[in-house]
Amino acid sequence: ERIQQEEMSVPYKDNGYYYYTRYEEGKEYPVYSRKKNLEDAEEEILLNANEMAAGCSYFHVSNFGLSISPNNKLMAFGYDTTGSYGSLKFKDLATGKWLKDEIPNTTGDPVWANDNKTVFYSIPDTLGRSFKVKKHSLGENPENDKIVFHEKDAGFDIYVYKSKSKKYIIIRSLSTLSLEYLVLNADNPSGDFKIIQPR
Repeated sequence: ERIQQEEMSVPYKDNGYYYYTRYEEGKEYPVYSRKKNLEDAEEEILLNANEMAAGCSYFHVSNFGLSISPNNKLMAFGYDTTGSYGSLKFKDLATGKWLKDEIPNTTGDPVWANDNKTVFYSIPDTLGRSFKVKKHSLGENPENDKIVFHEKDAGFDIYVYKSKSKKYIIIRSLSTLSLEYLVLNADNPSGDFKIIQPR
């Protein structure tokens, strides 16, 4: 069912901010915003998807949407303009300017390490299965991003995310009958992922 005009999602709180999306009348895509508190704080628009979609025949925000750095100053954003694989862009929320970093051919699930400059993300194989996790440092050439995990079994699909405590970055590798978890301390993005539950 299509969301009603000018409708706003239920805000959720994360790391000191309330995040929500809203639709402007007559516009197709959401506006992603946040407030320090819901009563009287001024709205901070993180992303107006209508502006990004202008001139695109197809535009889709990643299922994982926006990912905010631990210090609340940077945003990673997954989007798709082709109907296949997504790209990641990064925005400085203090200045409102987009960084030069742009990573194509991802599954749009950026995860920040606690240093506020390292981002982990997964990429798809030719069949669309997430099969590698890579690590990007802001300001570096994405072509040089290091592969930190490669799922070689075609029966497994991977997903990278952060623990609720924000202390760990987790890679889950899942098949129909089995799964495996690997973890990395989010304070140590240069470290190696360790298996905590083997498949």
